[in-house]
Amino acid sequence: MPDSPVLPTLDLQHTWRGALCRVRVFRDRVTAETSYERETLLPVPMEAVQGWRIEECDVDAVCVEFVTPEDVWRVLLSPADEAVADLALRSALGVPLPPASSERG
Repeated sequence: MPDSPVLPTLDLQHTWRGALCRVRVFRDRVTAETSYERETLLPVPMEAVQGWRIEECDVDAVCVEFVTPEDVWRVLLSPADEAVADLALRSALGVPLPPASSERG
């Protein structure tokens, strides 16, 4: 049976210190939502995303950063999901941005 276009190929969710986060990778798109650094759970405006990267946040979370012209949206994931998230996002969105620390010079 072929894969349904409605089902994601990867669906990662994480709750971290009250923040709810989710990344879903589909064959033709990526969706994400986060309440981290937000007042409520909001969808990441993927149509405005100019790049992405994974950064360490804490010992029990990593941040997938989706960079838009106006903001950086941080979606937290379990460190155990970092490698699979990196692989899936590279496949869907291309090569990640350099680490944020290298941009600060």
